[in-house]
Amino acid sequence: MRKYLMMLAALLLVTGTIWGQASKNMSLIGHLTFPDDLADVVGYKAGNTEYAFVGHESGVGIVSLANPANPVLLQDLPGINTIWRELDVYQNYLYIVNEGGDGLRIVNLANLPGTVTYKDTVINGMETGHTLMVDGTRLYVYGADIDNGGVSIFSLANPWKPTHIGQFTTRYVHDAYVRNGVAYLGEINDGFMEIVNLTNASNPVSLGSVTTPSNFTHNTWLNAAGDVCFTTDEVNAAFVAAYDITNPANIVEIDRVRSSLSAGQAIPHNVKVLNEYLVTAYYKDGVQVVDASRPHNLIETGYYDTNPQSGGGFDGVWGSDPYLPSGLVLASDMSEGLFVLGSTYTRGCYLEGQVTDFATGFPINGASITIQSTSIVDASNATGDYATGVADAGTYSVTYSKFGYQDSTISVALTNGVLVTANIPLRPLNRVSVTVNVIELGTGNPIPNAKVVFNEISGASQTPYTANGSGQVVDPNFIAGNYNVIGGKWGWVTRQVVVNATQSVNTITIELPKGYYDDFALDFGWATQSNANSGDWVREEPVGTFGFGNQEFNPEEDINGDISDLCFVTGNGGGQIGDDDVDAGEVTLISPTMDLTTYNTPVLRYHRWFANGGGNGNPNDSLIVEISNGQSTVVLKRVFGLFSNFWQQDSFVVSNYITLTANMEVRFIAGDYPQGNVVEGGVDGFDVVDRGAVAVNSPFDSNVLLSVFPNPMTAQSMVRFELAQTEVATAFELRDVLGKLVFTKELNQAAGQFEMPIDLPTGAYFGSLLSNGQVVKTTKVLK
Repeated sequence: MRKYLMMLAALLLVTGTIWGQASKNMSLIGHLTFPDDLADVVGYKAGNTEYAFVGHESGVGIVSLANPANPVLLQDLPGINTIWRELDVYQNYLYIVNEGGDGLRIVNLANLPGTVTYKDTVINGMETGHTLMVDGTRLYVYGADIDNGGVSIFSLANPWKPTHIGQFTTRYVHDAYVRNGVAYLGEINDGFMEIVNLTNASNPVSLGSVTTPSNFTHNTWLNAAGDVCFTTDEVNAAFVAAYDITNPANIVEIDRVRSSLSAGQAIPHNVKVLNEYLVTAYYKDGVQVVDASRPHNLIETGYYDTNPQSGGGFDGVWGSDPYLPSGLVLASDMSEGLFVLGSTYTRGCYLEGQVTDFATGFPINGASITIQSTSIVDASNATGDYATGVADAGTYSVTYSKFGYQDSTISVALTNGVLVTANIPLRPLNRVSVTVNVIELGTGNPIPNAKVVFNEISGASQTPYTANGSGQVVDPNFIAGNYNVIGGKWGWVTRQVVVNATQSVNTITIELPKGYYDDFALDFGWATQSNANSGDWVREEPVGTFGFGNQEFNPEEDINGDISDLCFVTGNGGGQIGDDDVDAGEVTLISPTMDLTTYNTPVLRYHRWFANGGGNGNPNDSLIVEISNGQSTVVLKRVFGLFSNFWQQDSFVVSNYITLTANMEVRFIAGDYPQGNVVEGGVDGFDVVDRGAVAVNSPFDSNVLLSVFPNPMTAQSMVRFELAQTEVATAFELRDVLGKLVFTKELNQAAGQFEMPIDLPTGAYFGSLLSNGQVVKTTKVLK
């Protein structure tokens, strides 16, 4: 089952002390700040005292927990400056790797609570490593600068002098859990969890692999029985996932869960398992506890937000350790320090069963199970089975629903640690006969092969239909209900009608005006091309991404006022900015062909989105709009820069640019060029209208863009410009109020930006963009 725990993010806005503002079954015991950012943390007990070893940017702190409410830093072991520092303990030795250098650090803990001794060692040439783990008498280091960044295997027969005895080099390994010589690898760059037998260190054997939900596998951990492996993906809105690994050659995902604190949007970093509970270091959401005793039914039962004011992303808790004998949970918040937490581990309240068709007894796939008064929604699988639950005991109303069936709501008493089974039959709704005729407005002629989609007004959708050669759709077994019915075809304007299809026989007529129109409610076959690494054009409901001062990069919504929520965007994976943008190349969206010879004065209109920023250097990427008549191609628009990251409409009299033919085609090209910036584009609301005889637009109109920023100027202001036509800008001039030329730059391009390094007296100035000696745009600039 897939659970979406979507509790209100307002939990993060409670006022009060910095810590403890959002918690469930966890509490703050103690806290210790550090002067720089934290990385991993690991617990240790010697004698009657427990300790926390805390990796931080400039070293490792040894913290006494003799009084957990008052952690005391006993000693700080300085090291090379790096934000990555990972630790593990074997017997009375602490092992530390980092990505800055100095090799493997070995700390002899025998003298605690007195001063410890340590040494930095370069073994077999290894100077850096990303993570590490001890299993048995072996130390495993991952992502090192040896062994292809895979798994480097060391013997701890002499713990003070480890020796390199083997390696796994097939792929880069970011992190891994190892038990009895079998490793569960997080191959982050390839998105795999791979199981590898490392018993013979010189001859590793791969047993199987699986792609994790967000294709960015960060860490892994095994349950006590050894039959389920849990994984995290280190991206926004990712899941902690559970896999049945009883057959490594056929690894099967059995459930996934997100944190409720950020409505599922935070990044899960490191998951660990204790007594069939998952304890996850969850970056901005702090620490999460999930009951995994029924691993096909993961239920969040605890959490502690160490920093509710965190801005998200990679801020917050890096690592956690729930393994101290006292039961204390250690958490290293990157900016807020070490947290010592208490946890009341609580089992979930389990609700499981099967959803079936009342009439046939067959299982229903994809039925929705909603626990009212919560935001927990689950779904049945292909065999009709579901598994869900809540953290808190009580009596709940649960609604079972599926398009085409009557909803069923039951009342169920749920108790912590107790399974309640509810098998629910759903009654099918009435079936009726529906005939749809798609015709041309004015002529009444049928439109063959038109597209038709029924959207049930409550939100469910029917399967899309394609009309026959007579422009007709016939379904004698249609689910009765109220619908918004969309009809359309390329060359006609899409229309929507409201229909009450509850009679035994229903006839619907949709009249479409002639014209080229696409709001992407229907699939008219736009083509895509790409030579980029990611960010291909996709027709979907957009998922917003935000960054760099909460700037919106991928749009959150399509344009207002059209029929559907769909548009074309460049990649739509959500997550953090740059996860699915255009990278290292161009992606092209190509319209179906248009015959514009029948128009008097065709005017092309569309809405476009373009966001460009971040990365290295000034943004130098673009969205280019071209039109072709089958013989030649011209550029209608070039868009540069972050200032375009909102829906804007462009309008062009096509005949001003190119000869009209029966083979016209429009192309939208989003490009990411060297320097590596974030690039996102969008297209929506495309149409061609006939204005008849209209005045010819000036070749230099309001579509010309010119900006100087910052404004008021500094000594290194930037100038950004863009011509909507095929002409090029030939010069930029800056003059004072008396007309005196104070700066000039020759140009030979339609769009771009450049630095204006000039120190001027305070006053007003005027910047002008010229093309072939003619001023095409002027803007006022202050100093």
